[in-house]
Parts: sequence; structure tokens; C-alpha cells
Amino acid sequence: MTEERDLHPLEKQLLAYLNENGSSSDSEIIEGSELPDEGSFRRASEWLLQRNLITEVSRTERVTVELGSVGIDFGNIGKTPEMALLESVKMGVNDLRAIQEDTSFDRGRWGSAFGACMKAGLLKETADGIIPVENRLNIFEKVWTEVYRPLLDGTELLLNELSGDVTEVVNSRSPKRGKSKAEFQIIEQTDRILDITKKGEKALLQDVETLTIGTLTPKILADGSWKNARFRRYQVDIPPSRIQVGRLHPYRQFLDTVRRRFIALGFKEMRGSLAENEFWNNDALFMPQFHPARDIHDVYYLDGVTVTPPDPEIEKRVIDAHETGKGTGGRGWNYTFDREQSLRAILRSQGTALSARTLASGPDIPGRYFGIARCFRYDQVDATHLPDFFQVEGIVIGDDINFRHLLGLLKLFAEEIAGAEEYKFLPAYFPFTEPSVEMHIKHPVLGWVEGGGAGLFRPEVCTPLGIDVPVIAWGLGLDRMAMLAMGLSDIRDLVTPDLSRLREMKVRPDQLLKHGEKQNA
Repeated sequence: MTEERDLHPLEKQLLAYLNENGSSSDSEIIEGSELPDEGSFRRASEWLLQRNLITEVSRTERVTVELGSVGIDFGNIGKTPEMALLESVKMGVNDLRAIQEDTSFDRGRWGSAFGACMKAGLLKETADGIIPVENRLNIFEKVWTEVYRPLLDGTELLLNELSGDVTEVVNSRSPKRGKSKAEFQIIEQTDRILDITKKGEKALLQDVETLTIGTLTPKILADGSWKNARFRRYQVDIPPSRIQVGRLHPYRQFLDTVRRRFIALGFKEMRGSLAENEFWNNDALFMPQFHPARDIHDVYYLDGVTVTPPDPEIEKRVIDAHETGKGTGGRGWNYTFDREQSLRAILRSQGTALSARTLASGPDIPGRYFGIARCFRYDQVDATHLPDFFQVEGIVIGDDINFRHLLGLLKLFAEEIAGAEEYKFLPAYFPFTEPSVEMHIKHPVLGWVEGGGAGLFRPEVCTPLGIDVPVIAWGLGLDRMAMLAMGLSDIRDLVTPDLSRLREMKVRPDQLLKHGEKQNA
């Protein structure tokens, strides 16, 4: 049995408060005692609990909702972007670009609001523009009534007091851990009632009656007060504070290992700028300029940025492919190509832009190419979506390449990169590939998750870029594959600012799980 050590000054202050005031809550002690701050109280209370000098009378867990910095901004405006968007549409404004002229919210907020309203089934797109869906409950009005108004009035709001659909919205718009620029903050609180024990009263009394010296000073030595005092013991066996050494981010390690694996398989790496023009991002891929994915709500446009125009001959062949299908064996899209739109600068929205540039640059035939591309799209943030994300893009070029080769590669990626034990391939449609396929992987918590798309590039893509042999291509979501390989259930954990959470992430030596192995959460 170890000998009782002397009271630390922080312990003494906490014991003195409880001895005088009796049972008290954490908040009462922090506010009323002479302890310097909350951190000092937490340390002192844990020390005393371990020594049985105080006892925990009761404990209550509470989860409350607060407005984050974004939510406070919305509160000052008096409405959320979704509410403002729905009001505009109901008043007859059916074009998102026109709505975005309102500077109450920035263009990105308007775009996110549009996506949220579409997902909630409150709006739909028609040939005449955006129209409201009648007889649908406006969940965002409900969130404003149940959450915003009470919080703006200073009411403490418990999460479990909210209705189910409102709770879902609050959870989806709150950071998982810590504080950040979010609409809501979910705060987990533990309220304890503490009291001093008989042993604590005795220890406090003994400490008061005896002078305890922690540090020798010239004054103590000069006046001789040290002779009748007791010296505080030092516990040299207490573990020191852990020193956290720097290391690569877990997701960065995953990306680096994916890159090494492709290079080991004989692939050459494709690289490119985050800033791209619509020509390489869309037009060169035979995506028509009226395609809905090219609408303002799906990509980020860049003001004051110019991306180098394509070679005039390639540009002419791509325009012909769009308008009439000339030279491709197809009929084109039968519309007038807008060159000004084609040269607009955007943030790259798909890694396939790298493949288009590579095909136009005179690649090796046969040849294998890959790229790890950071892409950007307007998207509602949730457990499987982020507004910026990584794709692993790739192409294989050769006379004998076919769809069976593509399925074999996708199988390899599912097993070797994602570590998936279950995966499947489903028919799909993309403007630039035919046939096309989507790969889905089975997540143990989230269920079936889309891993990405693939297919054989159409002649309308290859011929204008100077390629006359088959090309298989894929663009897979590395973030989602990393979730499975790293044992995560929320894609936001990949970009969390919580250092403690990052340190908890398990990173295998090679980071790539093998098919059939058990995952380490």
C-alpha cells in the first residue's frame, strides 16, 4: 500500500470549497471556487477521486445544440439560404443564376441550398426551370422554428428534444468533433455532483495544521520556518506528458501508397492544374454543353483566371464531334457549340480531364496512365460526400484492350485498394464512355457505396484527340475507398482537424488491405 502524498494546492482549494459549501455541481465549483480555470478543476477533481478524498454523488449526460459561426450569420440575416431560395422560387424566379444575383448569401451557399432542397424533394427541375413541389413539408422552415428561434432567444436546446427529421438535418450540418465553421455545434456535456468524503475532511484538516513546503526559498532558509514544516513529496514515477512527434496525415499515407502501387504496376502518372477550362473538363469528353452536370450548381467557376486554350486543330475536331459527329461515325449532339463557354475557367470537377489532356498529347500506344486528382463539386456534405475529394483516374490504351480487361482492373482495385470483401458492377451511363459501368463496394456500416465509374471511351472522345485504338478508362472515389481500407464510417473523418482523432486512426504498414483480411477499426 502506497503512502498518502501531501495535498497539491489545487486539491486543497477544491477540498476547501466542498468542505464549506457541501455537494456542488461542476459548474458551481468552477464559478465559485478559487481554482484558476476549468482545466485546473478537472485535474484536481480527478486526483481527489482517485484518492477517495471526494466522491461523485451523481452524473448526468446532456447533448445540446448551439449555433456555429455559419448558423449565427444566418440568424443575423433572419433566414437560411434554403428558406430564401424556396421563397424566391415560389415568387416565380425559376433560374438559379438569377437567384444567385442576391448577395445575401454567396454563390456557393445558394448552390448548396439548391442541392439540399432538391434532395429533400422540395424543388424539381423542368423545361421551364425550377419549380416548387406542392404539398411537401418544408423541413427547413421546421428547423428554423424548432432550432434557430429558441437558440436565438437564448434557450438551451437538448438534442433529444428535437423531432426526428430536424435532428437528422442538425446532425448532417454539425462537425463530428470539435468546433469549426459549421451551421450547428453539438455539445456533449457531463454534469456531476461532487462532495467531500470523511477521508477528505481529515486530509484537509491535517494539511491546514501542518506547514507544507513545496519549494525552498531564501526566506524560508533565513527565518528557519523549514525546521517544523513538512516537505511535499515528489512522485518521480508519474508518467511524463506524451510528446507527439510529427508524421504524415493518415490519408496522405494512403494516397502515397496508392501512387506507389500504380507505379509498381507499370503505370505512368498524369498530373495537371486544379484550375481547368470547360474544354478539357467537359467538351473534350463529349459532354454536351447543355448537360445538367455542367449547370452552375455543380461546378465552381473562377473569376479572373485564364487557362491556356487548346490547340486549334484539336479544338476544331472536338467542335465538329459535338455539332455533327464529323469524323467519329456518330451524329453528334446537333447544337451550336459555344466557344466562349468552353474556355471558362473552373476548378476541376473530374479527374477525367487529365485523361483527355493525356490522350491529346501523343501518349504511348500501348500505354498505361493514372492520376490522383483532387476534384471540386457543389455537394451536400454527409457521411459519404465532400465538396472537394480525390479521384484515382486511369486509362489503358492498346489494340487488344477490351471491356473484360476493365472489369479485371476494377476487381483488382476493389480488393487491393479498398480491401473490399464484397463488391459489384452495375450498368451505367456516362456521355464519354460506352459501354459504361459503376463499381459499388460494401461498407460494413454504410452498406453499398458507389466507388466510381468506368467504361470504354467513345470514338467521339478518342478520334478528335488523335487516338484510333480502344481506350478503357475509370474514375474512382479514393475518399470512399479509403474509408473502407482505414476502417472509417464517416468521410469527414479524413479531413477532421481533431488531432487526437487523427492519432487514433490505424494505419497499416502498407495501408492497403488484402482481399479477405479482417479490417482493424
